Amino acid sequence: MSNKVNRAQQWRLFINNFIGFTIIFVLLGVIVFVLFRSAMLTSTDQALRVERSSRLNGDMLTKKPMAQGKQPGKQMQAGKAIHPFMTTTLTFNDKGKIINHVQLGSRYDTLKNIKLDKSQVGQLHTIQVGGKYNFRTLLVKVPKTNADKSVAGKYLLIMENIDPQKAAMSNFTRVLLITMGVFWLLSILMSIWMSRLTMRPILKSWGRQTEFVGNAAHELRTPLTIIQNKLELLLTKPNDKIIDQAENIAIANSESQRLQKLTQDLLALARSDSNTLQTNFENTHVASFLQYTVEPYTEIAASQGKTLVLAPVTDFRATLDQNLIHQLLNILIDNALKYSPKGSTITLSTKVIGRKWQLIVADQGIGVNEDERKRIFDRFYRVDSSRSRQTGGNGLGLSIAHWIVNLHHGNIAVKANYPQGSRFVTTLPLNPPTGLGGHHEKKA
Repeated sequence: MSNKVNRAQQWRLFINNFIGFTIIFVLLGVIVFVLFRSAMLTSTDQALRVERSSRLNGDMLTKKPMAQGKQPGKQMQAGKAIHPFMTTTLTFNDKGKIINHVQLGSRYDTLKNIKLDKSQVGQLHTIQVGGKYNFRTLLVKVPKTNADKSVAGKYLLIMENIDPQKAAMSNFTRVLLITMGVFWLLSILMSIWMSRLTMRPILKSWGRQTEFVGNAAHELRTPLTIIQNKLELLLTKPNDKIIDQAENIAIANSESQRLQKLTQDLLALARSDSNTLQTNFENTHVASFLQYTVEPYTEIAASQGKTLVLAPVTDFRATLDQNLIHQLLNILIDNALKYSPKGSTITLSTKVIGRKWQLIVADQGIGVNEDERKRIFDRFYRVDSSRSRQTGGNGLGLSIAHWIVNLHHGNIAVKANYPQGSRFVTTLPLNPPTGLGGHHEKKA
């Protein structure tokens, strides 16, 4: 992936993340602000309704006289509080004139400009008086039959000062805006970090795919080139007998077989990269299964002057896909035979460890350096690339082995086999999560 494409994709991810974070923070801020404002006025509105009920019920007759110029407060009757809040009330006649200016005292000069709006009866409103005092108001029309004759038939504007709530709301709004600004800046940094974090596996996957395609093309091109050269050589000698060109024919046949094997391995890896794979897990007698599977390879090893030994296996059962484990054994044994000298011994053994069992293939070959053990299961990786043509390997076998082991929810590792060689240790669960029998779908 070019740097230009990389930057463009990362920029798009940043924009998407930033927009998402911004929307979340804005919605959160709006919701908190609305809820806080509503909570600030709820108690005031409830107090105004209580005062309205008190006025309509004529409870003002029970109040003690209040000194002129004093702020109305809690009035006591028989030692009990009647109104649990501070309030101011304007009394209007039908013409809209304030008639309780005596009770208002010095506050009358501040409140005298308030006009009566009969259409607001029963409604809650917020007003500002004198350019600096804020009140929450509720207009009440007192029936003429009210027991308190001083307000019967009049309009009462019940007012509650909300300057403290306004100040608190102003401070809260300022803090909220500062917080939103800080989180907005954090969202930018978070978006940059998330876009880079998101692109990292994409770039890694793209790099591996590019490398895989390049290696696959190289591996396919080599045998195809050899086959083509040999066929073109044969075309230049149409009168030769087969025996005269037996060597060229044998080379072309060998390369075609190698090409077929490479194609099969690439197909297996393509299946492993897909999200689904049909498998057949069965409850298997491991001892008899290994005996049956390994027996043909003992003859192959003998033909190469090597010895393949299957150590005695304690009979136990394990759930596995026999075809895939057979392919795993084929890869591990073939790998051991390729890199083991004549006269050496290859040992295959198993053992049960708790709820798992191990399959160990030990050889006396060239061994694997500790630095190379981490990469040996990578695709197309070879411990000794100079011997790849001699051994016929393409660097895909152990990648397929790793995939098979992962499919069985196990793990595989390569260790040193003292005094010389390697030990491929495969650890598998006796009963993997895929369960018994039937076909199961491999999860991505």
